[in-house]
Amino acid sequence: MKRSNLVLTARVVALGAALTLGASQAQLMGTPAQLAAQPTLKGFSAQGGGLVSGATRVTADVAGGRVVGVFVESDSVSGLARGIGAGWGVAEKDLPTLTQNLSNPQLLAAARTGYVDLTDDSGTDLIALKITGEGNSTRYLGYVAMKVWPDSAFPPVKAAAGSVGAPNVLRIFSDFQCPYCKQLWDTSMRDWRAAPASFRVVHYEFPLSFHRNAQGAAEASECAAAQGRFMPFADQLFANFATWTPLDPKDAPAKYAGYARAAGLDTAAFKTCVGQRTFRADVEAQMKAGMAVNVQGTPTVFLNGMKLTDYSDAAELAQVRAVTTARPGAATLIDARLQLFR
Repeated sequence: MKRSNLVLTARVVALGAALTLGASQAQLMGTPAQLAAQPTLKGFSAQGGGLVSGATRVTADVAGGRVVGVFVESDSVSGLARGIGAGWGVAEKDLPTLTQNLSNPQLLAAARTGYVDLTDDSGTDLIALKITGEGNSTRYLGYVAMKVWPDSAFPPVKAAAGSVGAPNVLRIFSDFQCPYCKQLWDTSMRDWRAAPASFRVVHYEFPLSFHRNAQGAAEASECAAAQGRFMPFADQLFANFATWTPLDPKDAPAKYAGYARAAGLDTAAFKTCVGQRTFRADVEAQMKAGMAVNVQGTPTVFLNGMKLTDYSDAAELAQVRAVTTARPGAATLIDARLQLFR
């Protein structure tokens, strides 16, 4: 399996289908019945655990009652497009455009050795392509699936709350000067922290460059984390949001010291840590890790490795919990299927 730097990559193919055609992840995370009812699969019949029409077979990978991946095998690009289009919820009238995108010579050449890429910059789902055989024996394999990031994609940090053994791990990339991050902290965060047996909450620094006090606040919070008091200090930062965020960056550390005292820290050690910028490199490393998992803004929340589109949507959280905690779960099913493209 390899990823390419093609001008027209699989990511562009997906964007052509999702943005130009107006469908993105329409059937991923839907039910198997919803997938089978897609117009692009009209005329397909259930056979041997899949949906078949001629030489094209479409198979759903299902975890927790939801479709987490759609695998297609065909003897033609048009058949490949039907399976991928079903996974994306592409309308019948738009299949020619998707077929044309998938027929790009550079993309087909890359698929000869196996191709896997994220479908767009949000990093929520992926596409895999592979071509085998020659002439009449040519076979086209395709797969669209949710992206489940492994634990190894996230660096270990001390800023966490909840039981280490909790079945659900929330990883939050946040900026202390971001008003939307404060909103999360004041709402959903309270609920998650109130259920430590169910949720492990892990905080990652992602200070945005246009927030002039965000970097300093991030470094200060890491100093608090080093003393095991990240959450109480973060509570102070967000509770006093309107006070310190407008300050000149040179004046903000004095406020941080007061918040550290209120949060029960050793203020002398805290001031030294902040003054020496002890955790500057750690903050930068967390930002780098965030960009590697396609964090584009704050707050960005991952639940059990899957990026949430709306952290406040109870239905979405329930679906993600269902597919990631099922046995086998989404990550296991998707990883096993991707072996075919390596």
